[in-house]
Amino acid sequence: METSTSGERIPAEAVRLLEALLTGDEPVHRALLAQIPFLHVTGRCRCSCASLDFGLDRSLVPAAPVIGNPVADATVVDVEGEPVGGALVFAHDGYLSNLEMYTWGDDRITRLPTPDRLC
Repeated sequence: METSTSGERIPAEAVRLLEALLTGDEPVHRALLAQIPFLHVTGRCRCSCASLDFGLDRSLVPAAPVIGNPVADATVVDVEGEPVGGALVFAHDGYLSNLEMYTWGDDRITRLPTPDRLC
């Protein structure tokens, strides 16, 4: 990842994607969802994929009870509904740390998919 000191807010597309990936009634997902409003982008992948690294002021929100990683994942499908890759959400020490996009083919996922492209 390429680091950034800009502290830019995470894009709305990332918020929607994280919310879709962290659905469910598990305590870890509820706690991580509460962190989203405090996230900022600290890095982007150098390969031009849509992966993002996050940072946040840990004094503003409690840590989630994370046991392992990834804390959420889903398959990403193309417009025809064919699987093309996936999305992974990671947390470090109970705090959201990154959203990783990957593909199974040669084409990278260069834009964050909409939640309707997750399965």
